[in-house]
Amino acid sequence: MFRLIRALLDGLLLRCPRCHRGHMFERGFTMHRTCPVCGLEFERAVGEVTGGMAINTVVTLTVITVCSFVFGLTTNVPLLPLLLSLGAFAVLFPIAFYRSSRGMWAGFLYITGDNAEPDHLRQ
Repeated sequence: MFRLIRALLDGLLLRCPRCHRGHMFERGFTMHRTCPVCGLEFERAVGEVTGGMAINTVVTLTVITVCSFVFGLTTNVPLLPLLLSLGAFAVLFPIAFYRSSRGMWAGFLYITGDNAEPDHLRQ
């Protein structure tokens, strides 16, 4: 359990889950294919980016749902500013959280061993 939490935390902080020193991203939204320190492949196949997108979507929708229930059930909060702020959050947060969600997915792949085992379909 500690390894899973450590790998997800390393991914959240954009560090390699194996050596804890290598940076996952070069600059901006460009992710290194492998760790510059230990050589761990972060994502072996092109389609694995969808795991990071799923983490991003779930976290964004969870925050929006909780906030809408908490502030929506409070009679002191006007509806229009609440909807505008939640709408702005729904657009801006996924962009800001993109790198961390991809990092968390790479940490999950490391824990499950999916980025270390040989890929028989790959040529």
